[in-house]
Amino acid sequence: MFHRLGQRYGEDLIILGFPSREFGGQEFQTDEEIKAFADSKQFPGILVKLGKVTGPGASEVWKFFLKATQRRDPVWNFDGKFLVSKSGTITLPSRNIEADIAKLMEEE
Repeated sequence: MFHRLGQRYGEDLIILGFPSREFGGQEFQTDEEIKAFADSKQFPGILVKLGKVTGPGASEVWKFFLKATQRRDPVWNFDGKFLVSKSGTITLPSRNIEADIAKLMEEE
């Protein structure tokens, strides 16, 4: 999905990836391994350093997104998605994230 979105919107869409080992240790051990895997899957976004997305140890950006959307910590690795509009409004996507992104891209 991310590769397709990257192809469709190019540099107009910025995707941030927050790798974490908090969900069953499924993530690779190092930032280098994570980047190599993301590159092999043609991930078109920016990866932040391996870290936490739950609890007080979560990155400040992640805490900001949670607070802005009044969302609780994610309970699994694909549970945390946020959309930021061109004006800076942060929302949670619907079940159809691609349609949500298309709508946001139409904003002035």
